Amino acid sequence: MAFTEQDVKQLLQEAFQQAKSKPDKGKTTQQINANRSRQWVNALTEQFQKRYEGDSEIRVFSKPNYSNRKDFGLNELLHDVVACRVGEVKSSVHKKELCFIKEVLWQVESEFAHNSRSALIDFNKLVLGSGKNKLFIASQVKKGTENLFLNVLKPAAGYCIGDIYIGMIPHPSKWVDAGNDVHLWVFKK
Repeated sequence: MAFTEQDVKQLLQEAFQQAKSKPDKGKTTQQINANRSRQWVNALTEQFQKRYEGDSEIRVFSKPNYSNRKDFGLNELLHDVVACRVGEVKSSVHKKELCFIKEVLWQVESEFAHNSRSALIDFNKLVLGSGKNKLFIASQVKKGTENLFLNVLKPAAGYCIGDIYIGMIPHPSKWVDAGNDVHLWVFKK
């Protein structure tokens, strides 16, 4: 399934609405924000699963997703969310079916820190992979400063394989007062 820019924006909007709709857990602001961040990754995972529903070769990996544990022995692969096409091979001795990654479709990282240094550190993880599409989600910055923020990521983005999407949503601490608007930029290769 090919994603258009509009598809990616819609996926982000639906994930954001889903994450915001979950009840807050935690006694401190820090605990609440950490829980909201986990809800974000969970919602994003579910939105990718929804988009690839019915395609048995596609797997979506993330920390809260246990569906791959039986075949791969883990929940997450290197990134907050990874969508992959998988294949099977028989084991050498017992001829059991083993799964392997054939193709990485999406590598996704989120970093809600308010500074470009933390964002760039997490963005670097996307450069490491072979995914056809990279999605980086950051906190929205002050209106009018988006290009300053994006200019910090552009040099690293130039070394990525595939198309790079940068999404910005409100920081988890602002979800109560935030609308549902997400911003999206695309760096095409």
